[in-house]
Amino acid sequence: MTITHQHYCRPDVQKEISEFCRDRWVAAHYIDPSNRLVFRRYVHGKPMTIRSPETLETLLELEGYYLRSIYATSNVYETLGDVEDVYDLSNIRFCTPVWDIDGELSRWRETISIAREIVSFLEERGVEKSTYIKWSGNGCHVHIHERAFSGNLLKRLHPLDIAYAVVEYVNSKLSPKLATLRLRGKTVVENKIDPTRVFTCPLSLHRRLDVVCVCIKPDRLDDFSPEWIQPLTFRHDPSWRESLEGEADGLAEDAYRTVGGYPLQPRRRRRRRIPLDEQIRRWLQRCGQ
Repeated sequence: MTITHQHYCRPDVQKEISEFCRDRWVAAHYIDPSNRLVFRRYVHGKPMTIRSPETLETLLELEGYYLRSIYATSNVYETLGDVEDVYDLSNIRFCTPVWDIDGELSRWRETISIAREIVSFLEERGVEKSTYIKWSGNGCHVHIHERAFSGNLLKRLHPLDIAYAVVEYVNSKLSPKLATLRLRGKTVVENKIDPTRVFTCPLSLHRRLDVVCVCIKPDRLDDFSPEWIQPLTFRHDPSWRESLEGEADGLAEDAYRTVGGYPLQPRRRRRRRIPLDEQIRRWLQRCGQ
């Protein structure tokens, strides 16, 4: 049995992956018979989803290809039955703010120091119970749980606008400090929030490295070491589920006032007049969708 098959057949792995991916659009890297990586987002013409451990088991082998890595959108959807569902903005219930810290495993301490700066800023702004970090191979992602935003806020602002604005706002506030930390390395912090972006799923294997994507809560971030991501002995914190509704509302309000919503035009940073759903519709028309 390969490391990949052995890993994804573990009940605890199946439970974590299926619970995180539920109501998210899933993507995966598969290994074809020639040992090449193939990226998939659809199964039989429908968006790929994982709703249970049983669903995951059906995806371990697909048309002769073998599962390697699993990804999921920052968007959480109301329904995911057809292709149209993933492009319908009114179908998005929540969106997870994610800071993508792209580095090198050999420079993991530098990456952790950057994650610590982001987490500390969030804590200063009152976001404490809803934050978690994923180590995803060569770098890590800092997340705010999507349930940290209240229902009242989500009635006024679109979830995608909230997530984009929060990530951009924090990046701008921390830019000088993060630039200093990156002086000697190649670590990059990016805002990759967009309507269809996917991020590595907790407990997924990396597409090329034999390491596991593990979750870490902020109080254990400084204890992290690469030993935590070894496939047979990984250390993963399932309390990524924890959140406190409304604790990120103040941050989101400030971020939206400063940054505005998600921009479709590359040079456009603020959205004030054209509704987000109208921008997406125009964008899809231009792309021939």
